[in-house]
Parts: sequence; C-alpha cells; structure tokens
Amino acid sequence: MVGTRRQLKLPEDYRLDLASDPDAPALKRPGGVVVARFSAGGMTEEAIEHEAWEDLLFGSELPRPDRNLVIRPSPT
Repeated sequence: MVGTRRQLKLPEDYRLDLASDPDAPALKRPGGVVVARFSAGGMTEEAIEHEAWEDLLFGSELPRPDRNLVIRPSPT
C-alpha cells in the first residue's frame, strides 16, 4: 500500500534521531554514537535498517567519516 509505514527493524537500542538535525536525521547506536546521517532522498526504511545492521555486524567504535551521510537519488 502506498503511504503506509512499518516499524523499523533495528538492532536493540539503535534509534533514528529526527530532532537534533531535521535536515540530516542521524542513526545512532547505543551510547549515542552517530552511525549514519540521511538526506531526505536517501532516508528509506531499507537504507536505515541496512546501515544499522551493517554497523552492528561490521562497525567499530571509531568514527566512519566516509559513511556519515547516506545520499540516494530521489525517485523520478
């Protein structure tokens, strides 16, 4: 169905912070470390979940400057 939203399937204690920077919402791991930021066009449920699970499985406590902003082309 168009326009329906589903519950994000994120690892335990991961969260999407929409309030601190509405122009670039942040995915945060437990402890508040930013895993990824999303542009409006790149903020899909699939992209958010992918970044969270990739961080949990392959991430580290070190910042990932090459992964801070997830930009996906807007659908035309």
